[in-house]
Amino acid sequence: MARRRAAAIAAPARAPSGIASRILWGFLIVVLLCILLLAGAAGFFTFRIVTERNESENVTPASFLMTNYESLSFMDRDGGEHEGWLLRGLKGAPVIILCPAYDSNRSELLSLGAVLQENHFNVYAFNFSGPKTKHSFSDLGEQQVDDLQAAIQTVTKQKDINPHRVGLYGATTGGYAALVAAQRSPLVKAFVVDSIYEQPVEMFDAQLDQLLGGPSGAFRSLAELEFRVSLGKKPSPIRDDLAKLGNVPKLFISGQDTPLLASITEDLYRLAPQPKRLWVLQRGYTGQASGTEKKEYENQVLTFFLQSLPLRAD
Repeated sequence: MARRRAAAIAAPARAPSGIASRILWGFLIVVLLCILLLAGAAGFFTFRIVTERNESENVTPASFLMTNYESLSFMDRDGGEHEGWLLRGLKGAPVIILCPAYDSNRSELLSLGAVLQENHFNVYAFNFSGPKTKHSFSDLGEQQVDDLQAAIQTVTKQKDINPHRVGLYGATTGGYAALVAAQRSPLVKAFVVDSIYEQPVEMFDAQLDQLLGGPSGAFRSLAELEFRVSLGKKPSPIRDDLAKLGNVPKLFISGQDTPLLASITEDLYRLAPQPKRLWVLQRGYTGQASGTEKKEYENQVLTFFLQSLPLRAD
């Protein structure tokens, strides 16, 4: 009888243990749900960043009243077709290839292209993406490098263009492509890059911060992880290959409206060999509206190429 009474008295002591267990499991479920929600949100932003493209061409050479131009497309290594405009300058003059920035296209470079053409350069402005390209997702760098190298090969085979001397201009993703292509191609004799980065994930971070209105801590780390998993190939060793740019004139433009990219641009400038120049602005080219600010920008780019890429034929 005493034993039964003792057992009956001891039984209620197990209840708190059951409540604690339920609380713990509930907490773990809430944490798991939060992680899944964050992962889903990170996936959404990652998808948005790597699929962002601007195919709306508001201006064309015809709207600029240009007459000496032609449409010129090229094929990438996967068989995709990239549309471009070749603005004809002086016969035998070098060609300056204009690379669109992230979420941009060739039409947004026509104003700069017109200035360069008026000063007798051949100019080629093309699209990294379009209805005939085959890339649904962007790796924010290496695909653009391959596309630019294909563009160089196509343009330098055109009649009345100097096949041995090429200039490059690019901002953000276009700037990344221009810098890497300059490291790889002996045809590139001068280049201008605006608001660039060393690793594609840095461009991803800059876009994520812009979408979220600032740095996002742990959320950024989760989104970064998803982006890194999606990368198709290992990024180029930009820092290690800077020594290859000795004797190639280069202008680095640091737009302070994107602080992360501005810091990386200035860091790469310091590491690059001479000849080089750094130009620090409140806004990079992609952040400028039309007007005196943009005009000054285009004139500075023109001056650099006139000094660094002479028009004389080899």
